Amino acid sequence: MASRRIDDLVPELQILANKFLEECKKVELPFFITCTARSIQEQTALYAQGRQSLDEVNRLRKAANMPDITEKENKKPVTWTMASKHIVNLYDNNPNNDKARAFDIALLDKNGKATWDVKISVNKNKIPDYEEAGAIGEKLGLKWGGRFKDKNGKPKPDYSHFELE
Repeated sequence: MASRRIDDLVPELQILANKFLEECKKVELPFFITCTARSIQEQTALYAQGRQSLDEVNRLRKAANMPDITEKENKKPVTWTMASKHIVNLYDNNPNNDKARAFDIALLDKNGKATWDVKISVNKNKIPDYEEAGAIGEKLGLKWGGRFKDKNGKPKPDYSHFELE
């Protein structure tokens, strides 16, 4: 299963992730890390989701020690690339690839449940929380997925994603 541990990030990103946590606490943005590192097998299964048949997706998920998903969950892609900075242990004898260079978060609503509502402002300052978290990450020098674009320059945001430049 994919890791949520800050220790599984490269040392530079461990420092920035901890600073990000501190800054978000200061402005009352509750969140948890949903992913730091994942294997190439996990990335392959996630990339297949929403693109291949449910049987094929669940075969790939089983190979990656991930639970099966439903037909409904297989309607929508969950990752846009196979070149993810989450991928570790590439079996390439390069120890620099054994730690992740990205992390994802989920903000928490007023009931403490994960939310991906990009308009929510739990801390009630009228700034959408994912945008506020993105600004914090960028201030720390992180690249925020909320500004991602596709190969044609069209916005393709991933509001919960942060990575090293």
